[in-house]
Amino acid sequence: MGPLDHWEGFGARVWAARREHDYSLDYLAAQVYVTSEMLQEIETGALDPGRRVAQDLDRNLYLEGELWDAWGSAHLGTLLQGRVTITDVLPEAFQVRAYAPLVLPEPYLTDAYATALHRAERPMESLLLDDDRPHVGRLLPTSGAAPHHCLVIDETALTRTLADADTTRAQLLHLHRLAQSDRITVHIIPTGTPYHPGLRGAFWTLSFSPAHTLVYSPHARGPGHVISEPAHVKGYTDLYATLQGVALSADDSLHRITEIAARVPTPERRALHP
Repeated sequence: MGPLDHWEGFGARVWAARREHDYSLDYLAAQVYVTSEMLQEIETGALDPGRRVAQDLDRNLYLEGELWDAWGSAHLGTLLQGRVTITDVLPEAFQVRAYAPLVLPEPYLTDAYATALHRAERPMESLLLDDDRPHVGRLLPTSGAAPHHCLVIDETALTRTLADADTTRAQLLHLHRLAQSDRITVHIIPTGTPYHPGLRGAFWTLSFSPAHTLVYSPHARGPGHVISEPAHVKGYTDLYATLQGVALSADDSLHRITEIAARVPTPERRALHP
């Protein structure tokens, strides 16, 4: 099936639902904040409307998620016809769930901490030459249009000595600010938690609609791996739920981040203990 076939099917659903409700092209276009010309292209299968428009169409046509899921199927069907990386699939995700047992994922890093992490991972290589894996944009507490993010992280990733005290403290305070955002949740698995099934490595799940999710497995080298097989995706989503279940609540995790940051030596404390 070619890309056009995916979108022709989606467009036909939009057209049929619009006609069923007796909406004019101009009326529905105004409800979802697009031009009549763009809506016509969507209905003919010439255009991927993007997740926002697909959700608005679903809501205005009273399809209770059916059209949103149809968009997710068409969008991923188009993407997965080629080799994709995390930077290809991330822009249209509405929910990103990351698990990290060793270090904070890239979206949560400050620039200084990211530089320190690169230095630790690749002591003989310049940051300017780090072009063999995708770079994901950093999260901001005020990123209102960003997907919902949820992070489950082992406490040891926050207490490991990776950078100087000032950089470490700034990173922890940045994580604390992120975790207070309405669109970002952080859960910490405390040090001393008995064995749990996430010790083998980091992964992300990226949801595009209620029924369509991909998994991303980051690698130290190269672009990482995007997983789309339904059985494997379900395994990872179940694993994530298990890890979230053994972690602290969001509120308790905020308190734990504050406690960890308070243990990082300030300039005054370092002066007393050279």
